[in-house]
Amino acid sequence: MFQRTVTIFIWAPIFLAFILLGKWPLRIFFIGIILLAANELKNMVEPNNIQIDLPAIAMMSSAAFFIQPLSESNLIWIFFGFLVYLLAKKVLLFPSFSLVSLAMNCFAALYIVTPFWSAYYLRVSENGIAWVLIVCFLAWSYDIFAYLTGYFFGKTHPFPDISPKKSTEGLIGGLVGSVLTMLVFSFVMKLSPLNFAILGLFGGIVAQIGDLVESSIKREFKIKDSGNLLPGHGGILDRFDSWMLVVFVVILFRRYVFM
Repeated sequence: MFQRTVTIFIWAPIFLAFILLGKWPLRIFFIGIILLAANELKNMVEPNNIQIDLPAIAMMSSAAFFIQPLSESNLIWIFFGFLVYLLAKKVLLFPSFSLVSLAMNCFAALYIVTPFWSAYYLRVSENGIAWVLIVCFLAWSYDIFAYLTGYFFGKTHPFPDISPKKSTEGLIGGLVGSVLTMLVFSFVMKLSPLNFAILGLFGGIVAQIGDLVESSIKREFKIKDSGNLLPGHGGILDRFDSWMLVVFVVILFRRYVFM
């Protein structure tokens, strides 16, 4: 637990500093995180003869963050270009570049690139700093409360094949933590406490799904951690598994509930 706590106190201020800076420093920072995460996925799947095209992901990420205007429609066209490239590669490098490799590159783009692009898109919107902080504190509060509750009180383990240490008590503690954290934000932003409580509940549920999805990928490829960049946590994917899904929940609530 000590190593995990030290890493949080070092990593969180750096991450939040880039959120506050915004603009091109945040774009470059997010692209760097994307490439580190994609490389972790590459290291996971390569022993199974599945190829991840890191240069192509780097090009696509750079285009997504720097092509103007920054818009969802432009992101769709960039993804389309990425898909056409992969299809051409499938034909030209047949049979070495398999359909599974093509699908895994598409998964990497959706699973890794889209959340960080969406977080940057949220950051440049009205009150963007506040909303990205909501993403961070929602995901982090769920993780912290779930971890501590499970560590001290966890007895029932509903997912032994995916994540043996995850407990029902931890899940409940995480949800309580995410709801309470969102209630604090509701008073700071002077918006509906009920809506923020619902955001905390749904965000917490999605955070846990994100954690279990990443755990299931690791179990499928028989590894313990996605990497070792963050002592006590593992790799980038281990640290951002919840965050990468919570960002979409916050965007949906901001767009359709807090409009």
